[in-house]
Amino acid sequence: MSRWLCLALGLWAMPAWAAVDVRDDAGNRVRLEQPATRVITLAPHATELIAALAPRTLVAVDRYSNYPEQVRKLPQVGDYAAINVEAVIALRPDLIVIWEGKAATELAARLARLAIPVFISRPASVEDIATNLERLGVLVGKPEQGKALARRQRDGLTALQRRYAGKPPVRVFLQLGVSPMFTVSRKAFLGQALADCGAMTPYAEDRAVTPQASLEAVLGFAPELILVDGPAEALADWQRFPELPAVANGAVIALSGDRFVRPGPRFVEAAMELCRRVDAARARKIP
Repeated sequence: MSRWLCLALGLWAMPAWAAVDVRDDAGNRVRLEQPATRVITLAPHATELIAALAPRTLVAVDRYSNYPEQVRKLPQVGDYAAINVEAVIALRPDLIVIWEGKAATELAARLARLAIPVFISRPASVEDIATNLERLGVLVGKPEQGKALARRQRDGLTALQRRYAGKPPVRVFLQLGVSPMFTVSRKAFLGQALADCGAMTPYAEDRAVTPQASLEAVLGFAPELILVDGPAEALADWQRFPELPAVANGAVIALSGDRFVRPGPRFVEAAMELCRRVDAARARKIP
């Protein structure tokens, strides 16, 4: 038998796949003997990341995942507070993508004993979203797709930063929830995006990612733009303070859509819309 024939037969006998290996956002090594084909996501942003890369690999999601539309038809196996471990195991996943939390940590420990790989995803910036796309792309056998999507995120961020660099600052308050009321610091991906838009925020330097906000502090800050992620009543409630520049100028605006609060592939477009809102408030105060 010729050397070339032996080589050809040897290559034919080799598996068509190879092991893949990355680090997750907690620094853990995630190694698969072959790219994942059965993925469970236990956070809405993780669902969007996998759906952008390899939607056919998804076999189950958490109860809050609602985008893209087709994921609504998939089995739901819990949420950040309570996960149906038996249902997860029964679906025979070869990769699970989770957000950090008590339930997720307990699940990860149990799955480790069952040798089911877990990727912890906790992107805190557009760059982190891009990195997640690259790493998850490797794990689902779509490395080039991951690189392309990551490049789109980075290019969008660069364009945004260049466009708004050096523009006059605008005082902005981002409201999350009502009672209690929270906001974001620059440690949050939303806080970083607002800073890139030229926004000054009252809790930018807070040590917490989503600090609780006091009404007194917000009133003293006198925001020129108020962005609200909450019910319609939350917007109306600000009308009690007509002395605030944001209220006087009609710049109390709802953040419509969960893309603003999910660190997924849609966020860079949401950040661009945030910047347009900030720029509109900036235009109102420039003589």
